[in-house]
Amino acid sequence: MTLALVAARKEELAAVLRIGAWPPWRRRSESAWRQRRAPEGALAFQRRDHMVAAILTGAGREQTERAMSWLLESEKPESILSLGFAGACTPNLDIGDLVLATSLHHIAGNPFDWDPDSLERAPESPEFPESPEFRESKKYEDLTADGNMLEYVRTAVEMNGIDFMSSPTLTVDSLVRTSGLSAWLGETYGVSSVDRESYWVSTAAASAGVPCLSVRSIAYSVNETLPEIATQLPDTPSGGRFAPVLRHGARHPRDVWRYIRALRTARNAVATLTAVLTGNGGLADGTKP
Repeated sequence: MTLALVAARKEELAAVLRIGAWPPWRRRSESAWRQRRAPEGALAFQRRDHMVAAILTGAGREQTERAMSWLLESEKPESILSLGFAGACTPNLDIGDLVLATSLHHIAGNPFDWDPDSLERAPESPEFPESPEFRESKKYEDLTADGNMLEYVRTAVEMNGIDFMSSPTLTVDSLVRTSGLSAWLGETYGVSSVDRESYWVSTAAASAGVPCLSVRSIAYSVNETLPEIATQLPDTPSGGRFAPVLRHGARHPRDVWRYIRALRTARNAVATLTAVLTGNGGLADGTKP
């Protein structure tokens, strides 16, 4: 199998997995994808040509690492495309814009623990770079995107007129829903988007020596605060979200409608990118970036 698509929730790949998303298999009653057996807490799919697999890990570090371990051991992909939604940390990004991660960072804990020095990065090299202390510090090194994949995808989106930004991204342990915190993250750490999984996907891929690129579609702008219901939804890859959203929508219809519309825009951007990258001559055909 050539390419693996990794996302946290089914909503992020819904437009990719639905019937008719792939023109070569357009049928009224036949999907281009079939669901496969997957590890507990995840969902796995395979395209009918066996060239592309997709796995929905669920949100957060633990679920992502468990699903990635299964993917790398059982599917052995040649490259990985980490996809999903993110919040903007800069006013230069609109809903539906894509962020191509040039480097990935992580901050542990909750917002009350964060400070400008808490970003996981390698310290300055000491006088003796091969010392045990320096080798131990390497575990905090920033993750840098695979250069060949980044250039390949950047060229593809430019040629197809897709709005994007190449920039460092940030992964945190809990959802960032307020506009003030999003803006602070961007100004403090120099990142353009924030999510909960991309760092862990890339870490697992790097450990296995598999080229990986993280691409995030902006689901809410830096000036927008998500409705409180967004923090109460389950982290599962699918299910359990419709009823809470429906109940919240009965009380706050405008908030929910704006939220759903933004997610639809972000979802379609992911589908457009994926169709470009997995078409003829793309990553799914074994084309090396």
